[in-house]
Amino acid sequence: MRKYLGPVLAALLAACATTPEVGWQARHAANELAREAVRFAEQPLPNAWTPVETTTAPVALNAPIYEDGGAALVFAGGVEIRSDFNRFHGLSDIDFAADGRTFWSIVDEGLLVRGRVVLDAQGRLTGVEGIETRPLTDPDGQSLIPKYLADAEGMALTPDGELLVSFEREHRVWRYDPDDGRWLGERVIPDFAFPENDGMEGIAAARLQGAYWATGENGGWWLCRIEACETVMAPPAAAPGEDALRVTSLDANPVADTIFVLERAYHASRNTNTIRISQLHGADQSRANPWERLAEFTAPATVDNFEGIAAVRRPDGGVRLYILSDDNFNPGQRTLLMAFDVR
Repeated sequence: MRKYLGPVLAALLAACATTPEVGWQARHAANELAREAVRFAEQPLPNAWTPVETTTAPVALNAPIYEDGGAALVFAGGVEIRSDFNRFHGLSDIDFAADGRTFWSIVDEGLLVRGRVVLDAQGRLTGVEGIETRPLTDPDGQSLIPKYLADAEGMALTPDGELLVSFEREHRVWRYDPDDGRWLGERVIPDFAFPENDGMEGIAAARLQGAYWATGENGGWWLCRIEACETVMAPPAAAPGEDALRVTSLDANPVADTIFVLERAYHASRNTNTIRISQLHGADQSRANPWERLAEFTAPATVDNFEGIAAVRRPDGGVRLYILSDDNFNPGQRTLLMAFDVR
């Protein structure tokens, strides 16, 4: 896959690299502790799975090309997830168990979420159920409360049954047990000075034993093995433009040696987003262009701050993609889960 990733990603993953300002951790620690005390006004959640009441409402895509079978992806249902629980916001990534129904997600305020998708008789997404949450913890079993410690952005379920979680601000990848949430250790990360709030937005388990892929929000692509990370494409020096697409999530194809990539661009001038879903065929040397764009849509289609993508094997042997939006604790945004079948 390395042979192809470089030239393809050079145009896609434009970014700037700046060293975090001296003393930023100490300042953020004080500021964020005060902010969290005001926001939550409560003790940390118990270090156990806690049920969370949620409701869902159906959401249309409003993009006929992805609904009538005329494109590479076919829309297979969407829902908005709502909850009165004041910390059920900011869901930043998603991944699924092999059963294709059970999922895990992360909240960028330091929580782990799990639940199951609900499908109708035709296999379309109609809701979620069994939602539970628990804190992400540190090596001492303590909840991650300050934002600079808790800003989880990427997640991957590995073939050996661990959850990898990437954090930004204090950049790292930590390992967790998906069943009881225990901290299991850390993983090596790229030898790169990520900007404070632009870290490893996308991670995905690689086919190599113990390896994972990582991408920076503003650029860069790495293959991380147990001992070190290899730079597949270094972030370019030029900063991305305001309307540039940025990688927000990755997931490995469960039935082929490809990677699904989610990108998002926020257009401040019109307060909307563009969403792109692609597939990278890096191991297929017969393809002239290994990069396959599967979908791209913007308003009036349903768009939001989509930051998570997951690929699951369908019962018929095909692939379903789920994309998840982060509502940023903003009443003007929504937590959306949308399903697409790959043709």
